[in-house]
Amino acid sequence: MPETVLVVGASGLVGRASVDALVAGGHRVRGLVRSPDAAERVRAAGGEPIVGALGGRGDWAAALDGATSVVDAIQVPMPPRFTVRAARSGAEHRLAMLDALLGEIRARAPPLRSFVALGGLEEYVRTGDAWFDETAPKAAQPRGYSRLSSLVRPRLARAAGDDGLPLVTLRMGLIYGTSGWFPAFADRQRRGRGVRIGPGTNFSSLIAASDVGAAVRAAVEAAPVGQEFLIVDDEPMRQAEWQALLAGALGTPTPRRTVSGWAASLVVGAANVETFASSRRARNRAMHDRLGVRLQYPTVRDGFPAAVAARSSVPAA
Repeated sequence: MPETVLVVGASGLVGRASVDALVAGGHRVRGLVRSPDAAERVRAAGGEPIVGALGGRGDWAAALDGATSVVDAIQVPMPPRFTVRAARSGAEHRLAMLDALLGEIRARAPPLRSFVALGGLEEYVRTGDAWFDETAPKAAQPRGYSRLSSLVRPRLARAAGDDGLPLVTLRMGLIYGTSGWFPAFADRQRRGRGVRIGPGTNFSSLIAASDVGAAVRAAVEAAPVGQEFLIVDDEPMRQAEWQALLAGALGTPTPRRTVSGWAASLVVGAANVETFASSRRARNRAMHDRLGVRLQYPTVRDGFPAAVAARSSVPAA
C-alpha cells in the first residue's frame, strides 16, 4: 500500500537516494529542502518539495498532513578536517534539528506508521576483525562519523518510550556516492595522492548510496517498529583491498604509501581517522532476511565503477 513519506534532508546524499527509491516504489514523497534549486531536484525526481528549515520557516502543515512515515536523513556539514571538536559541535547542531522535527510531529500528530532514523556502525563497541551484527552492544561513546549521533540516539530512544514514536533504526556502513567523502577521496587518488591509514589491514563495511535508498524504502514499507538493521554490502573488505579496487575503477596505480593514524589526524582530523582506520566487519543478514533488501551493488567490485562513472557525469560546480 502506498505511503505518504516526508524525507527530511532530501537534498543530501542519503536523502536524494531515499526520494528516488521511494518514488520508484510508488509512494507519495515530500522532500524537505532549504533552497529552490534543491526543490527542483526533488520535483524532477517525482516528489513534492517543501522548502523550509528545521526550527525555522516552512509549511509544516503541508509537510506532515496525512504523513504515514518520516525519514530522518538530516545531515550536518563536515569540514575536510573533521576533528573531535568539530564532531561535538556537529552533534549539538544535529540534536537541535532533531528536537525541532520531533516538536513539529508532536504538535501535529500525523498518523505515523514509522519514523526511520539513520546512524552509523561506530555506534557499536569495537570488535576488531571479528564479525558483528545488531546484537552487539552499543559503545558508550560513538566514534568516527557516528559521533554526530551521540546526542540524538538517547533522544530518539526517549521519544520512542515516552511519546510512542514508531522508531525504526538503520545503521549504515561507509556510504559512497556522488557527494560526501567519496568524491574527494577518489580525486586525491586520481592525482596520485592516495594513502592508506595504518597498515590497511582493517575491515571496512561499505554500502552504495542507492542501496541505502532501497533499505530506507524497505523500512518504510515493512515498518518494523522498534527494530534496527545494519545496512552494509555483502563483502566487508580490508582497507588496502577496497582502495586497490577503487584504483582499478579510476585507472590509477594502487596506493602504496601509508601514514600513521596520528599523522593522518593532523590533516583530516581524528574523527575521520576513526572511521577509516577502525575495523568494522558487519553482517547484513537481517537486512536481507527481515527487510527483504536486494542490493544493486552487492560489493564495491560493481559499485565503485558505477560511482566513479556517476561522479564523472556530474557537472562541475
